[in-house]
Amino acid sequence: MTMRVLLPILAAGAGAVPSGAVVPPAWAEPPAAVDLAIHSITLTPGAPVVGPSDTVRLVIEVVARGVASPDGVTVRVEPGAPPEPGTDAPADAESGPAPQTVRIPVPDAPPYVPPPQEVGPAPAVLDLVVPGHAARGRRTGPAAGPAGRAGTEWETWRFRPDKRLSRWYPAGRWTVAATAEGAGGETVTEYAEFRLRRETKFSAVQAVRRGAQVEVKGVLNRVDPQGYLDYAPFPGQSVEILHRAAPRERWTRTAEATTDLQGHFAQNVAGHRGGEWRARFTGTGRYAARHSRVHGASPG
Repeated sequence: MTMRVLLPILAAGAGAVPSGAVVPPAWAEPPAAVDLAIHSITLTPGAPVVGPSDTVRLVIEVVARGVASPDGVTVRVEPGAPPEPGTDAPADAESGPAPQTVRIPVPDAPPYVPPPQEVGPAPAVLDLVVPGHAARGRRTGPAAGPAGRAGTEWETWRFRPDKRLSRWYPAGRWTVAATAEGAGGETVTEYAEFRLRRETKFSAVQAVRRGAQVEVKGVLNRVDPQGYLDYAPFPGQSVEILHRAAPRERWTRTAEATTDLQGHFAQNVAGHRGGEWRARFTGTGRYAARHSRVHGASPG
């Protein structure tokens, strides 16, 4: 899953020409100044989920123009929400086990200029990945100048942070801050958010007929937030009980249960003795959504 954040860009409108003014030939006009701007920040995956031992490599693509040099775009990745105006540090970081250095280091971008290509209405994204580094690429039109003027066009920088996301980083809101620097030393910074979630899973789910009802029960687990186990019970969570009469029909929520201190849940549902059953956890800001396997109702 990819999340793309499009950022508003202001363009100056053309002024009216006073009556009687002499308009010089088009070839004599000085080149228009290019505003330093960041068009978009794209994150892949847009909603990373980590398990007990696996890791996730985050790829960040920044589309910008007016950048002075090949390494004129830098990226910072750290937990918390984007800063309030007038501050420079993310806020609202959510608690959880974290390494000594929480900020994810992102290497600078080496220069890369692919062959010129036609552009569409919006800047395209390069299909280029350099492991452990960032790739900078121009998107130019047929009248584009030499590589030294690449900053006048929309360009794409691709960053692949050296460190992968894992369970040892804080779950919840994270901020990506992208900063572009112009020829005069001016800078512009834009932000994108994502949520790092830990994995959940169901175990021992059953659907059992009990008279005129079907009891659906099981256990909801999550990646152990203390780090002692792979998974631990997930108490106090709402679990939806889903039913469908036949495999090709849509799932319908028929009931809801709450997990106890050991992650157990159980719920009796009347009016649906046949068909198929499953449990669904819709997730939280720190833990991912999950569906159980599909089960037919067995005799009690």
